[in-house]
Amino acid sequence: MSTDTIISLPDQSTARVPKVNFWTKENGLLSWLLTGDHKRIAMLYLISITVFFFIGGALAGLIRLELLTPQSDLMATDTYNKVFSMHGLIMVFFFLVPSVPATLGNFLIPIMIGAKDLALPKINLLSWYLYIAGGGLMLYVMMTGGVDTGWTFTTPLSTHYLNTNVAGAATAAFIAGFSSVFTGLNFIVTIHKMRAPGMTWFRLPLFVWSHYAASILMVLATPVLAITLVLVGLERLTGIGVFDAAKGGDPILFQHLFWFYSHPAVYIMILPGMGVISEVI
Repeated sequence: MSTDTIISLPDQSTARVPKVNFWTKENGLLSWLLTGDHKRIAMLYLISITVFFFIGGALAGLIRLELLTPQSDLMATDTYNKVFSMHGLIMVFFFLVPSVPATLGNFLIPIMIGAKDLALPKINLLSWYLYIAGGGLMLYVMMTGGVDTGWTFTTPLSTHYLNTNVAGAATAAFIAGFSSVFTGLNFIVTIHKMRAPGMTWFRLPLFVWSHYAASILMVLATPVLAITLVLVGLERLTGIGVFDAAKGGDPILFQHLFWFYSHPAVYIMILPGMGVISEVI
């Protein structure tokens, strides 16, 4: 005679396991400020870039209001030049260049290639802190009189004829540039070294390819801009004469150096956006 053992299991239909994701796995402000999670860093970038977008957009609104009439109704001529310059500096260096790579790139590249995170998570967090440091300095420049060189810092206007805070604005752009370099370096290393087995180069999504191409441009071209801005600062502080024709320098040399970065910057801005559109379509 056999006996059947009946085992009663607890009813788990109502039991809910809390869902753990990048939002909920750690709590507290410090966990965000010291995070190495690529998704959280993408969110930090998203918030800060949005703030700078609205600041740059507000400056654009002031420009358009001033241009409603030929006269200087809303602001004086010098103030208009400063607002115009600060709008360009904020929108180029603190919105357009980092907008897609630092947010969608940070968030999606590891997921799309099968990696757990970016190759250099601490460098990734450092790049955000450099972005915030450069942006904070640029806002300080704006609050303490601004700069009226235009976003291009063209010589000899920026080196000899203006008394606004050119050195501060150039330093802010310099710092933001290295944030861009670190982000690009991180993407390159991650795409080279952390692809999942079977994820060959010709299986990479176009989104990843577009960020890879933009990252190469960031790493190669941005240091040239940094050197150029350092030379502008030295020219203002010491008068070394690199861009001063009276001392044997060449003001056109500045344009060659500056646009060695700033034309590739157009592709740094547009290639990640093209990657997004390619994925969506």
